[in-house]
Amino acid sequence: MNSPLYILRFNEAVWVPKNGDGKTGKLKVAVWIIVAIIVIASFVFQESIFKQLSWPVRFMLIALCIGSLFVGGKKKVPSAMEVQFYKDYLIVFRNKHYYSNSVSRKEFDKFKYSDIKQIQFRTVTKRVNIFGVVEGTWYNYKKDGSLPAEPTYHKVTDSICYFYTDFASDIDFVSEFESNCPIKVTIDQN
Repeated sequence: MNSPLYILRFNEAVWVPKNGDGKTGKLKVAVWIIVAIIVIASFVFQESIFKQLSWPVRFMLIALCIGSLFVGGKKKVPSAMEVQFYKDYLIVFRNKHYYSNSVSRKEFDKFKYSDIKQIQFRTVTKRVNIFGVVEGTWYNYKKDGSLPAEPTYHKVTDSICYFYTDFASDIDFVSEFESNCPIKVTIDQN
């Protein structure tokens, strides 16, 4: 395998749950399902089911609804990644990319320069989009932290690869891409 002409290393911004375990999200869904059942049952039976609940249960339900508005959600955290520039292609490499509590994967997304339709930098969202034909090779981490011998996913498809640059404000991504590959970067003001 050839060695890259240049490697751009940085921390991308990855969305993860604020509370990490995901249990608060499940509690939030459960609370809102209970509220929906009470509202629907009130319409069906033409009387307020909420009024028929005891005052401690009403108080607890109101407190859970208000509390669920302030818990959960997502935040951005730094995650190491690289863009490897070769003579005829580039590879977006993520050693361990978080998708959910049960899915993290090692990813190699290979784009031939001739197959890239557009590289776009969005200034407001601080996101780089690479549009074109990509050869994706992904390995989902097992629960014990090891990787499988064979890729979980390997496919060539017309797609998009993107990453957020919030934690790499010191890097000028437009000039990095334009100086290391033959593609002109489009700047989008959103």
